[in-house]
Amino acid sequence: MRIVNRTAVTIVGAEPYVEWTRSRDADFNSGQLTVARAKAFGTAFLLPEVDYEEDLQEWVEENFEWLFEFQLSQWTGDESAWPQDRTLQMFKAWFRLDLHNVVVDVGDDDIEGEEL
Repeated sequence: MRIVNRTAVTIVGAEPYVEWTRSRDADFNSGQLTVARAKAFGTAFLLPEVDYEEDLQEWVEENFEWLFEFQLSQWTGDESAWPQDRTLQMFKAWFRLDLHNVVVDVGDDDIEGEEL
């Protein structure tokens, strides 16, 4: 176990996102998704260490467009189904961000990943 020199930001869908997913949900799942169920489908991003929440807010403002698209693409790759005119204000209404300033890696193996 080790503390990692990163700041973690988790992004979880809020009610507007959940409503959007419901409107694009398969018939067999229709009406089954709630904010509580969507919580498990959040995304964690590891950033360089951030000392102040203002630094995180600045990072979000600079990156909200691709963050928004990334979150939407996790539900559907059909970009025509994505909401148009996505703004920072809309992003903040659609998603909840939580900052975690202590990141602990409890795995015994090396972290692996793929480039996006």
